[in-house]
Amino acid sequence: MTDRLDVWLDGTHAGTLERDRRGDVTFEYTTAYQRLRAAPSLSLSMPRHVARHGHDVAAPWIDNLLPDSDDVRARWAARFGERRPTAFNLLRHMGADCAGAVQLLPEGESPGDGAGTRPLSEPEIAAHLRELRADNSSWFFEQHGGRFSLGGQQGKFALARGADGAWHQPTGRAASTHIFKIGVGGLAHSDAAELVTMRAARALGLPVARVEPAWFEDQPAVVVERFDRLATPDGGVRRLHQEDMCQAMGLWRSSKYESDGGPGLREVADVLATAVDRRDLAAARSDVARSAAFNWVAAGTDAHAKNFALLHVGSRTALAPLYDLLSAALLWEPDEVRYRARLAMKLGGEYRLRRVGVRHVASAATDLGVDPDWLVEVAAGYADALPDAVRDAAAVAGESDLVDATVAASFVDRTARRAEDVRRVLASGRTAPSTDDAGRAVGPPDGAIWIPAHARAGRAVAGHWRARPGR
Repeated sequence: MTDRLDVWLDGTHAGTLERDRRGDVTFEYTTAYQRLRAAPSLSLSMPRHVARHGHDVAAPWIDNLLPDSDDVRARWAARFGERRPTAFNLLRHMGADCAGAVQLLPEGESPGDGAGTRPLSEPEIAAHLRELRADNSSWFFEQHGGRFSLGGQQGKFALARGADGAWHQPTGRAASTHIFKIGVGGLAHSDAAELVTMRAARALGLPVARVEPAWFEDQPAVVVERFDRLATPDGGVRRLHQEDMCQAMGLWRSSKYESDGGPGLREVADVLATAVDRRDLAAARSDVARSAAFNWVAAGTDAHAKNFALLHVGSRTALAPLYDLLSAALLWEPDEVRYRARLAMKLGGEYRLRRVGVRHVASAATDLGVDPDWLVEVAAGYADALPDAVRDAAAVAGESDLVDATVAASFVDRTARRAEDVRRVLASGRTAPSTDDAGRAVGPPDGAIWIPAHARAGRAVAGHWRARPGR
């Protein structure tokens, strides 16, 4: 016996997933889809010019479409009468509105079957937020028939916002436009911390998904605008195909952390060099490098491979906006950040924040194919500007009553202390002194940073002092 699911991309039948008796999953493109011009592959790990792809890449790709939480998967399996919470079993029921433009449907069904939305009242949304807070494995409106699948660990659900600003529940295969999040279970104020981190990063010029606070009766939510959806002139919504880095590399969700065998910044840079359109490559490298600097400065300790994604629009691939940014500095005591925090991806060969110095930032720049001097300047600029950016974002969280004034003030104070730690590291990051012609040590110019020796464009660059930005 062979089970099948049809795979649709942006409303076009792209191929079929098959599962055999042993549970192995394969994917095969339709001949018609292979013949299309400028159509995206389902994944970098499953290129369109190869008709059939085996279990080793098809299975992890669909697994990454689902929530990371095993509790959520178990609940879904019980809800639908599936004996095992495998990705194939769950996506048979929940694959109608996945991340990106992909839809997985039972064989013979069409994306248009049952598509539509129904208006939701504020009490209905509030009721589901309460349900999610009581049991964060409750990710969908059981009573309304909504079906969607999102990756990640924290409780969330997806709705569609109409042109008039009203919220709607997709009742079948219609696209959602926004994700509602309540924060990480057991981690107080993590919803507000994500809002503040995301808005602060955006204020610093990083390409970040839009996020806003919202209240429904007595229930707060952090609402994220989906970057994989595009409003059309007729008032509709078009899906944009995307995949995270684990999917692009053919990795299971268990490999999202570098310490668990997952990709690091150099591997991400390699994917960009291979996949991203040449018109977008420099910007993509810059964005990943700036995000790495931001996560070091802000103690963004959970920026793993599944928090980077690629957008595939036709035959053109670009880096997706950043999402799921969360500064541990807002939630942890300063000494915990200083002595215990570890990055999800090594920065210049180092996980531990307390060990990261200028030479690590410069080394990471080389891994990412950007100028080391520039990236050190970026990090220094973030250390100077982050406290004010967090202050402004925390004011939004406070004014919207996501947190009280005391918590908002603690966000600002903890960020200032983290930024001061980074500035201290940058100021003392002198792996070697400058010397004059006689070999005598010479102190640095006022406020300068020591840039270690490194390679740039294939040539060796000697260590040197670099003036701080703005000096």
